[in-house]
Amino acid sequence: MKIELTEKEYRDLLDILHVADAVMSGHRRTEDIRSTQHRALIQKLYALAREEGLERLIGVNETSHIYSPSSEFEENSMAHVLINEFADHLFWDELINRLSIRDAALMAGGINGLNALSDNDRQMTEGTIRHRYVEEFSRHGITNLEVVERPDMYEEGPVKTSD
Repeated sequence: MKIELTEKEYRDLLDILHVADAVMSGHRRTEDIRSTQHRALIQKLYALAREEGLERLIGVNETSHIYSPSSEFEENSMAHVLINEFADHLFWDELINRLSIRDAALMAGGINGLNALSDNDRQMTEGTIRHRYVEEFSRHGITNLEVVERPDMYEEGPVKTSD
């Protein structure tokens, strides 16, 4: 397969690759073997920068032979704008969703009680709560958000993160 790109298209592809790389591994402390083949492809495409005279955008560590975006790329890339917008949207969406499920479960006598509700009843219960959080966070952000210790609240234990 041969794909021909203009310099502008290749520059746009670098943005897309950077976004993909950040999504796959930007939040991890250790490398995830599930994305090894994807990261290898990103490296292969980053390596083309030198051939195209764009080494100012993608540098290579001469010891490890790992290609990475340069500071010039980072400063002028649309990738970070998109990543930050996505992260912000995801933060609010997940916060509202998880708080809504938590509060609905409390109202239903626990997560099993919530799961026992009909789809319509569950959507109504969570929807009312979700609306309250959307309004609150739209007006005040996290200003009024506090952590209150409730030792017996979680049946399954605390939430685990990816790392």
